[in-house]
Amino acid sequence: MRFSKSNTIAFCIACAALLVLVVSLAIACHSRSLHEGEVSADCAYTSVHSCIDNITEADPPVVKLALLGAHDANTYALQGNNGFSGEVRNSTRLLHNMVPGLAYRYTKTQASTIYEQLCQGVRFLHIKCSYFNNRWYGSHALLDGPIDIYIQDVIRFLQANNGEIVVIELQLMYGEGTDYSQMMDQIFSVRYNGQTLDDVIPYENVPLPSLTYNTVTQQGTKGGAVVVAVGTNTDFDKQFFDVKTSKYVGKCYCGPNTLYSPWINRMDTDAIAAKLDEQCATVEQRADVLDGAFRVMQVNTTPNFDDPWQTISCWSLLSKAKDHNYKMITHPHIDNWLQHMPIFMCDFATSANNDFNRLVNDKLLAYNRALVSDMLVSKKN
Repeated sequence: MRFSKSNTIAFCIACAALLVLVVSLAIACHSRSLHEGEVSADCAYTSVHSCIDNITEADPPVVKLALLGAHDANTYALQGNNGFSGEVRNSTRLLHNMVPGLAYRYTKTQASTIYEQLCQGVRFLHIKCSYFNNRWYGSHALLDGPIDIYIQDVIRFLQANNGEIVVIELQLMYGEGTDYSQMMDQIFSVRYNGQTLDDVIPYENVPLPSLTYNTVTQQGTKGGAVVVAVGTNTDFDKQFFDVKTSKYVGKCYCGPNTLYSPWINRMDTDAIAAKLDEQCATVEQRADVLDGAFRVMQVNTTPNFDDPWQTISCWSLLSKAKDHNYKMITHPHIDNWLQHMPIFMCDFATSANNDFNRLVNDKLLAYNRALVSDMLVSKKN
């Protein structure tokens, strides 16, 4: 059978198109390029609390302060060839191995070390962690660095920045064979320049609603930390949160009234904004409990079948954050969101794209200055 010239041309075009498709899919599935754009690294926000006039006189509750949060703050250390954490099922591992680049790009959420994040104004560190080979590691499906390096960065930062507060949320993903006491023993044994977490937590057995700026920072003379531990499922929580076994229980917070941090499983910016509006109403309805808890506004995106085009086209979570973070911090409803959930937690918290890092820090500083001013007026009256 002989092909006509036109058929031959059509066949060649089809083969070329197929080749382009195969190459494109191979690149999409295996490339680890994040296309994250610009990263803020000027250390412009080492002071976001101590720089507020009269903050010690106002002495605001820590849960009322607006904080910049880094979602999965530990994932900056994620490498493509890291091992899996214990919560990942075998079926997911197979998928990850088939599309390693794609899985990596949709798993890594931060581009800067913990210390660098803190220097860029981050004060709420969301860290997922899993138990592996007799130690606790940061995790997000894959294991990244040992949790020790994150704690060291926090201590290092607080030693150099008096009057600053860092809140550490430890989300416990997998802990088979261990318990709360063992994890606390590990993180409180980590040292930096002769100090441990115990040295930057100068209080004990203080109810969270009563925890204030002066308590944590010793009237602004030291940097101080707050540790919050949360689980992921009921069975794990029952086994893990035997808090009475830990000698550090008075130094940490856990339990249902500690943290309000609903996950929004969407990739679409407008859909996330609508969900945040709904959450404001929930916070109002539960004000009697939630006024004394950390209230987190999760603006981070999540790959989702409800938003197929946004999921496919974003390339990576860091790339998605380039425009998404800017839209969130400049959204017309941002002031209302902050009033109800003053912790703004996002992917790529150190992004300089669209001047995000400066915009978000300036917004939160303005909020906290207004909070301090209002509290001083109330005290005078």
